Amino acid sequence: MPGTALAQTMRIIELVAWLSQRDSGEPVSYRRAAARLGVTEQTLRQDLQVLVRLGDEFKGWLASLSVGFVADGFLVRSRGPYRRPFRLTPDEVLALAVGLAGARRGREIAAKFLATLPPDRRPGDAAERLVLGPVPSPHVETVLALARRARDERRKLEIGYCGSAGEPSERVICPHQLLQHQNRWYVYAWCEKVGGFRLFRAERFLAARLLEARFERRPDFRPLERADQLLVADRPVVARVVFDRGIARWLRERYPGGRELPGGRYEVSFTVADAAWFVREILQYGAEAEVVEPAGLREAVRRMV
Repeated sequence: MPGTALAQTMRIIELVAWLSQRDSGEPVSYRRAAARLGVTEQTLRQDLQVLVRLGDEFKGWLASLSVGFVADGFLVRSRGPYRRPFRLTPDEVLALAVGLAGARRGREIAAKFLATLPPDRRPGDAAERLVLGPVPSPHVETVLALARRARDERRKLEIGYCGSAGEPSERVICPHQLLQHQNRWYVYAWCEKVGGFRLFRAERFLAARLLEARFERRPDFRPLERADQLLVADRPVVARVVFDRGIARWLRERYPGGRELPGGRYEVSFTVADAAWFVREILQYGAEAEVVEPAGLREAVRRMV
């Protein structure tokens, strides 16, 4: 399935950008191009047909491009002033990326342009972070990749999640929008458990699994566009953890300000922004640490054990 028109547009942009960097005029196999884009060969062929129709409908705009088909592949050539191979200097790529980063969904396209440069010509990590923002953690990257795929392919996502109240976290959601604000990523999705749209912070996902079940875009969906609409997802989660007396003295040094309990035990309150981090932090203490509340984080640690 080609997915949404927006997803298809992004694939066509990536395909043309990739082909523009090739010095060879040899055809590209459908299999290789499909693997490059992470889609099926059928989806790739549908994308190419869209590119051909665009060339027919918008001749003035796409006059420099021609698409040709062979037995097991295709080629894209330029007949106009932008003859391939097309090259930009590192400064030109960076300037283009800066301009794109300010547009809606522009950071994704900017990242693709930066990725076309060989390692020795890239503008450097500091410059890329300035353009694209802080690099998400591997956990958040995995969550976002699954959420994007679920959104684009209209597939449901089964998740383990720790909300602001630490409620039990098993949910099935239908992602409709991904957005970033102040270095945090959010997934705006229809939640089957509550029967309504909810905002989920990516770093609070404990697990995520793409399902085969499909969903239709809801007619009542309205994209979030203002920062104040994100505040509901930013309420902190406070977790209480009790440590056995065998390790309590080390915990007093590491987390001063905790509460002394009978029997030499020690209680620490954690303000949790990243649920996955919290689970990893507690698991290192094994059976000598007990999550008292909230129930969602307690259950998350229990499942991991």
